[in-house]
Amino acid sequence: MRWIREHKLITGVLTILLALALVFALTMFGVGKESGVAGIINKGMSYISKPFTSVTKTIRDAASGIFSYKQLQAQVEALTEENKRLEQELVNVSLSKSELEELRALSKQLDYDYTEKQFDVVTADVTSFDGSNWTNLFTIDRGVEAGIAEGAVVINGDGLVGKVSEVGEGWAKVISVIDDGSKVSFMVARDRNLLGVAAGSVQGNVTGYMLKGDANVTEGDIIITSGMGTYPAGLEIGNIKSVAYNSDTLLKEIVVEPAVNFRSLKKVSVIL
Repeated sequence: MRWIREHKLITGVLTILLALALVFALTMFGVGKESGVAGIINKGMSYISKPFTSVTKTIRDAASGIFSYKQLQAQVEALTEENKRLEQELVNVSLSKSELEELRALSKQLDYDYTEKQFDVVTADVTSFDGSNWTNLFTIDRGVEAGIAEGAVVINGDGLVGKVSEVGEGWAKVISVIDDGSKVSFMVARDRNLLGVAAGSVQGNVTGYMLKGDANVTEGDIIITSGMGTYPAGLEIGNIKSVAYNSDTLLKEIVVEPAVNFRSLKKVSVIL
């Protein structure tokens, strides 16, 4: 016993070796069958290693999941970018179609062939409405830098809008045909010998009178610019809503619904 106490390390090593030899012998002689000691040892080892096996599997599955998530995230980001690109292409195509339709409408108003002739026209966006009476006065985002001058005629695809009253660098103010200070000479589209003068009104429409008291005009007639004065000939002003004979002036007075919807006006073109 004294020797054992003095040689604890050697004693411990020998004890472990003896135990391992015993386990080996029991395993060999058991011929595939677990003995009581071997079974206990194997079950103990299995019990001890089971948590480590589970943790290893969890770590492996988590790592695989993270890798799959990153792959999925990369695919989603790639698809999102592709979707944005396709949406932008669609916007560009739609814009091109919109601009072509606007060009065709303008060519009709100006009596030009848009496939053969160049337009001396500047397109601008409406930035603000300044008039107290509906949209009788508004500002656009183009000015002298684009060649716009005071008095320039303003139209859109539907017809006559008005004319430029003031202009500066990057802006211009437009007075519309529905302003009560705006006047324009016109002729009836179906019979250009029927002439008259129209002006804006406080009701936000256009009123006027025929130059001849016996002028044969009726409701629904379309009136266009005559070419006398500021505006070139052929621009649609609107259609006649009502006709009344004024016995004091001996003239036929008309009320006109403008061709342009000023409430939804967003873009115009200025004839240079």
